[in-house]
Amino acid sequence: MLNYELHQNEEEHTISDVNVQNDVVLNNPFPGLRPFSVEENHLFFGRESQVDEVLLKLATNKFVTVMGYSGSGKSSLIYCGVVPVVYGGFMTEVGPDWNIIMTRPGTSPIHNLGSSIQRSLDYGYMNKEEARINRRVISSILRTDPNGLVEVLAKKYQKQKQNTLIFIDQFEELFRYGTSDQESAEEARLYVNLILDACRNSQFPVYIAITMRSDYVGECAKFPGLTQLINESNYLVPQMSRDQKRMAIEGPIAVGGGQISERLLKRLLNDLGDNQDQLPILQHALMRTWNYWLKNKEEGEPMDIGHYNAIGRITEALSQHANETFDELSSRQKEIAEILFKSLTEKSSNNFGMRRPVKLSFVADLADATEEEVIEVVDHFRAPGRSFLMPPPNVRLNSDSLIEISHESLMRIWTRLKVWVDEEFESAQMYRRLSEAAAMYQIGRTGLWRPPDLQLALNWQKKQKPTRAWARRYDEAFERAIVFLDTSRITYEAEQRNQEMLQKRLVKRTKAVAIFLGFAAVISILFFVYALTQSTEAKRQAELAEAEKIEAQKQRDIANEATIEAQEQTKKAEEALADANEQRKRAEEALSKAEYERLRAEQNFQIAQEQTNIANDQKVVAQEARDEARNQFKRAEENYRDAQRLLYQSIAQSMAVKSLSIEDNDLKGALAQQAKIFFDEYQGRHYDPYIYNGLYAATADFIGRDYNTIPKLHRNAVRSVAVANNSPNYFTTGTQGKLVKSTTEDQSNNMSLFSNQFPNRALSISNNDQWLAIASDSAYIQVLNTETNSTSKITGHKGYVNDVEFSNGNNEFYSTGSDRTIRRNNIESLRSELVMNTQFELKAIDLNSNGSQLIAGTIEGNLTLYDLESKSESVIFNNPGVPIHSVQFSQDNKLIVFGDEKGVIHVMNANSKAILYELVGHKGRVSTIAFSPDNKLMASGSFDGVIQMWPVKELGELPIRITDNDAYVWDIKFSSDSEYIISACADGDVRLWPTNPDKFSDQLCEYIKRNMTEEEWKTYVGDDIKYRATCVNLLVEDY
Repeated sequence: MLNYELHQNEEEHTISDVNVQNDVVLNNPFPGLRPFSVEENHLFFGRESQVDEVLLKLATNKFVTVMGYSGSGKSSLIYCGVVPVVYGGFMTEVGPDWNIIMTRPGTSPIHNLGSSIQRSLDYGYMNKEEARINRRVISSILRTDPNGLVEVLAKKYQKQKQNTLIFIDQFEELFRYGTSDQESAEEARLYVNLILDACRNSQFPVYIAITMRSDYVGECAKFPGLTQLINESNYLVPQMSRDQKRMAIEGPIAVGGGQISERLLKRLLNDLGDNQDQLPILQHALMRTWNYWLKNKEEGEPMDIGHYNAIGRITEALSQHANETFDELSSRQKEIAEILFKSLTEKSSNNFGMRRPVKLSFVADLADATEEEVIEVVDHFRAPGRSFLMPPPNVRLNSDSLIEISHESLMRIWTRLKVWVDEEFESAQMYRRLSEAAAMYQIGRTGLWRPPDLQLALNWQKKQKPTRAWARRYDEAFERAIVFLDTSRITYEAEQRNQEMLQKRLVKRTKAVAIFLGFAAVISILFFVYALTQSTEAKRQAELAEAEKIEAQKQRDIANEATIEAQEQTKKAEEALADANEQRKRAEEALSKAEYERLRAEQNFQIAQEQTNIANDQKVVAQEARDEARNQFKRAEENYRDAQRLLYQSIAQSMAVKSLSIEDNDLKGALAQQAKIFFDEYQGRHYDPYIYNGLYAATADFIGRDYNTIPKLHRNAVRSVAVANNSPNYFTTGTQGKLVKSTTEDQSNNMSLFSNQFPNRALSISNNDQWLAIASDSAYIQVLNTETNSTSKITGHKGYVNDVEFSNGNNEFYSTGSDRTIRRNNIESLRSELVMNTQFELKAIDLNSNGSQLIAGTIEGNLTLYDLESKSESVIFNNPGVPIHSVQFSQDNKLIVFGDEKGVIHVMNANSKAILYELVGHKGRVSTIAFSPDNKLMASGSFDGVIQMWPVKELGELPIRITDNDAYVWDIKFSSDSEYIISACADGDVRLWPTNPDKFSDQLCEYIKRNMTEEEWKTYVGDDIKYRATCVNLLVEDY
């Protein structure tokens, strides 16, 4: 870049304007991330008409503000559009001679302006020391005299009669760094006043052009005069049309002597879209494609899609290139690079990433490294063909050199840098809170910190190990903050020790009292036992005497009864003799009557026979009526039982919902537990969401909502989970690059196996649990032997790897990546075989159980089925513009389930390819889908932070929704026994969620201290349902 004015005390080392060389390979016509320089105006295409508009405004108003979003080409428009035209004799009415001063506000606006003016003056007779003195004089004039800029420029004009153009690049830096304190704010005000005074000058021709990001235009309102000036003359850089973009691609290639295929040109134009960073990432992708083409082209071959895909395309080329550059460093250099980039970036209050130039000596202090070590790392990132850092490689670095990122797009696109920016922001936030608290404590407005704030701060101090050099970027009072933290810790520890001493004294006193009372109780018990023994013996003797008395009375009564019985028998014998005579006479009379009745019966037999036949017919009819009545009764009973069952299920669900809003833990737990009891008694769904949520909330309130969390197992987002098939073990990994082994049986048993210096993306484990495949931002795949913890590498992909899946064997797995290929990888030979090239980049893949078919989701919205035996493919679902991020076969291969960007889960019949269900409920990307090993449950995770779970046979019913994840969910897996869902979250947490609601209900009564009172029962259950004790091991308290 021409005149890199941001560097303080570096002028003697920079190269003059006319001698600046490109910081790219000589015959590469694309600059990469940095803007075009003046010498590269012959490579600048597509903005010709816009240059004329800017020049017209500049000629009319002597001032112009060129505005646009980051990456819109503002600086290049001035360097390669306006400056060459000005040098070529623009505005002949004021003369052809021009003095062009190029500057940037940076962290010291007036100093940088003075340095730029000094360099533009013709003081060739001065040595370095005289030039430095002259620069300080100019800066002093600018700081002390409101008309200082006009005064300095007037002396130059009087000598050489040249027109002056002041070009201020990246004017928004004035607002980034000029309002951090009162002194900086005053310098920013003075800087603006110098510009305004120069614009109002009529003594000699002065023209001013500034470039500024459009999202900072609101900051100009703090300076009324500047606002008026911008309103009078500003130019908003428009987005380039498709034809202009075509010229920006074809023009430099033609000048450089290269060729490009028509299909690559169309692909580039389509991939560009409306991306905010379109121009820098386009230039960078073309620079990389050109270099790759030069190294790998065949004779007469133009730049083509193959070369473009090899460098990662526009979407990934920048991140991939930066990762490659980072991977080339040694371990120590990687540490310095991380500290370097963290110091060069920061997050604003509105969460936007911003560049922050720093001195090389400052980075050396932060990294505890020599300046030579830092220079070596900086040179690595600003080497020709890279241009990630500025100044360009033709500028020699020293301790005062200011280092900065070449463009903001690097912060938005390089995944590793985004992680570093977030870490630095969080660390800075903690330090600012600590510093503010220390300041308030110093003036008596707040107290010392206590947990949890104290513990969080101590954890931060242990992890970050802040230094004064680092802290002064955010607050100078570093010692005060650390003293406050140490004082808080010491005071809290002292309080804890005092509390322990008091507790020990109380325990000792309590023991003495307990011993005395215990001895007295033993004596009392002995007396009580003796008295009880004597009382028992007296009662026994009295009972024996009473028993003998009762027996004597019984014998007397028996004798009396025998006498009376004998008298009654004598009387009965006499009566029996008289009765026998009477019966003989009656028998004779009955015999003659019986003969008469016999004859009459024979006559009526015929009539009876006829009546019997009629009765039999009536009996059949009656039986049928009775059977129908019984059936009606049974149906009525069944309807009643169904109504009763639905009523109690509804009451149980209502109770579960009510429990969620109750603050009394005992009442909340009892209500949720009773709801489960009712629901089970009346045959409710086992996986009912209301009952599950009630039981979970009650349990969590008793033992803490983080009871199932393994906090900060990873420092950054956890991207993937792999579960062992034959043990309770599971593995997690993520953005930090660390691989951790854990077990569902003990949440504290976690072992870090190894760590990469780049993010890991996906895991897959073999059927016998011996091999673990790890996909990452690197182009190779790592394979871990879980028995020996040794790793191997399999190469083959040409970019990062998106997903890996083991086949039904133990030695082969499939992979896919950004190079749009599917590869079969063999663990024994460590070889990778190309299976097929794909039309689109596959984001997620899964294999059926026999390994013959592979399904994949794409960013374009296609679900593609690949037959691995015939190597054929077919698109079985398409929803253009809605990316598919997760795919899964059911365990029995009957279902194909996939989730999209809009939060919809599609359930497809694997045979007919018909969509059976479209499950909604997520409000963000469905990032993961899983089936339990027993194929009874299906679950999904989303960027909305929610996990949903269904029984596979009830996919049309409401799912259980687990919403207590504190960040979006990257991945979920069922444990090997299907009893838990293991979730991987973006905040670094890993959580274990029970799938069976019985796990909650079986233990809930252990925490509940009381049952519901009858009054509470009437309120929450109903006065028409009989009261019962929910937990039978408890006594109901009567309120």
